[in-house]
Amino acid sequence: MNTYKTNQETGFFESKEYDIEGLKIPDSNTAKQLTAKITSEPGSVGLVIPMNYDLQLAIDKGLCGEDGFGEKYLYMQALYRKVFESWFLEFTSLREFNDRLVNSDLNFAPAPEKRQSFYQLYSTWDLQFVYLCSNIPIERLSEDDLSLLQSQVESGTADISSVLTAMVKRTFSDVLMACPNKDDDVFCGYGRGGDISPNRSVVLEIKNYNFDESGNFRDYSNNAARREYMEKLAEEMQQTLSGQIKHRVIVKVYL
Repeated sequence: MNTYKTNQETGFFESKEYDIEGLKIPDSNTAKQLTAKITSEPGSVGLVIPMNYDLQLAIDKGLCGEDGFGEKYLYMQALYRKVFESWFLEFTSLREFNDRLVNSDLNFAPAPEKRQSFYQLYSTWDLQFVYLCSNIPIERLSEDDLSLLQSQVESGTADISSVLTAMVKRTFSDVLMACPNKDDDVFCGYGRGGDISPNRSVVLEIKNYNFDESGNFRDYSNNAARREYMEKLAEEMQQTLSGQIKHRVIVKVYL
């Protein structure tokens, strides 16, 4: 079993096997969160999040070992995310929605890096407010599709080819859905703990950071107006983006 050192300053793998410019992967401790099950103790009240990732399936397909998701899996996943996000950004008006927040008179502020969620931190989009919030369990892919990702990673390049794009367009509906064994319209956990959306959907999040460096609310008088603006924007985004990619898109507001 290969082991991988982690740079303690950056928090990313110091790769022994791969070195791919343009793909950012989490450290091993963060990667372990991919299989962290959320459960409720008997008698307690709480939501049990369905499991998005299938470690045993990933092991069976040779993507990782029993100790969890390692460098190979994470690079393949990062490549899939990059291809999907590149296609989504190119063929939708997502950037226009983000720019409306940038240019608004309501003084929206992007979250600083240390306040970004896992999903925003590893997004390939150069957008200040919008990021993909669906998990990407690539073990759901067929052996042929996984081989395509693996060969690209082993070549050491993160270039996006038409073949990769076609594969991602064909498979993202199944890969990004929350629970493959549930009906499309059932509400399931999609990523962040405690949040649910229709099972077969692409989930985005728009985030405004309402605090100053001291942790106090900034510009408190505009908070209600910002919330209303973002909620209306999210509704418009859902309708527009769903039509553009011919697939259900859900947009969550994070304030």
